[in-house]
Amino acid sequence: MAITKIWSIKKTLDKAMKYILDPIKAKYVYSYACAPETADLEFELTLDQNSRSGGINRAYHIIQSFKPEETSPEQAHEIGKQLLEQHLQGKYEYILTTHIDKEHIHNHVIFCASSFMDHKKYNDCTKTYYQLREASDVLCIEHGLSVIPPNQNKGKSHYEWQMDQQGNSWKTQLRTAIDMCIKSSKAFEDFASQMKTQGYEIKYGKHIAFRAEKQKRFTRAMQLGENYTEENIKLRIAQKDKLPIKKAKKINLKNEPFSVMVALENNKKVIESKGYEHWAKLHNLKQGSKTLNLLQTYNIHSMEEWEAKKSSHKKAMNAWTSDVKAIEKKLANTKAILKQLTMYEDTKASISKTPKNKRQTAEYESATILFKSATKALKNANMTPSTQKKAELQQQVQVLQKKQQDLYKEHKVLKQTQREYYIIEQNLIQLLHPTTTKSLDRDL
Repeated sequence: MAITKIWSIKKTLDKAMKYILDPIKAKYVYSYACAPETADLEFELTLDQNSRSGGINRAYHIIQSFKPEETSPEQAHEIGKQLLEQHLQGKYEYILTTHIDKEHIHNHVIFCASSFMDHKKYNDCTKTYYQLREASDVLCIEHGLSVIPPNQNKGKSHYEWQMDQQGNSWKTQLRTAIDMCIKSSKAFEDFASQMKTQGYEIKYGKHIAFRAEKQKRFTRAMQLGENYTEENIKLRIAQKDKLPIKKAKKINLKNEPFSVMVALENNKKVIESKGYEHWAKLHNLKQGSKTLNLLQTYNIHSMEEWEAKKSSHKKAMNAWTSDVKAIEKKLANTKAILKQLTMYEDTKASISKTPKNKRQTAEYESATILFKSATKALKNANMTPSTQKKAELQQQVQVLQKKQQDLYKEHKVLKQTQREYYIIEQNLIQLLHPTTTKSLDRDL
């Protein structure tokens, strides 16, 4: 079980780095596209070089905490690496450390708010947080760890959620009573009288509230949802006998896009509406015809041929996934080396131009540290700094980006085909009975 949290760092980047790199707490340390010793300086350099890096966020801090005694530091660190590889996709510099100073093992991650790859700021929003949490959960499951089930009932205590599942919570009972009394009331006075008969005490004020016999506190009706405010309760009583007049929709099957057929058997809409049943039957005829025409176009005359066609497409999708991952990884690594080479050249030039009497400044000291860090990184990558090497790396980046764009165009076509195959598959289920799915020769 892993709990993930993320928040922004606006000013105290150096302090946050110092904390997560504390050797007493950190069992393992891993860095990507930066050195742990100079990460804060490298982050600032990336932010300064990015002309589109607006905003005050300098970095982001992620904590991934695991259940006590459920994982080892080695496994937790590996899960952290895999999570960042998936979530950050090689676009952001980061430091990952695994702490063992508490009962629960936990990962700390600090990554730059600006990408050194495409010069875009990280989009910290609800969507990206849930993507992060979902990726963490999937990795925990893959490694045999437990996960917390997603909570769709924000604001509810566990007891209230449990009572809701059983239909026993005060709010659930109150909603049921209000709905029932609205149905049998002609005016709000009738409604109030019936609620008292049901055993509810009513408190009037800015917001109407109800309390059952054994309930300690009043429950404001507005807390039950928008339909339960005093204004809307009165509105529901006034309008309950007025049935909305629905305009009949014209059935138009011309230029109807290829879509899934409607299941007619045990379909509630079909049972309740003759108009819908008529539309559904016409829709199914048209979509069934389109499905068979497509199979003819693909020269498919049996289920064996259809299965082979699907298998071939699946292989193509898997091959695309492998290719794009390889390209993206190579592109990220090339850009990381190019970043170090650029930093090496810039800091070397800055150091050489600084007079001896001005070499005690913080700027000179930072440039020296970054120069040494870049030199070390290039040495580890077996890269000898030169103008020619930089030009070669820039050329490699352009070639890889072109391949990446071509792969994305290919993916668009594959996704369209995948959608079409899904519709065909669903329609075949409607067209054929299980006893006749082995061969389509008679039906096509």
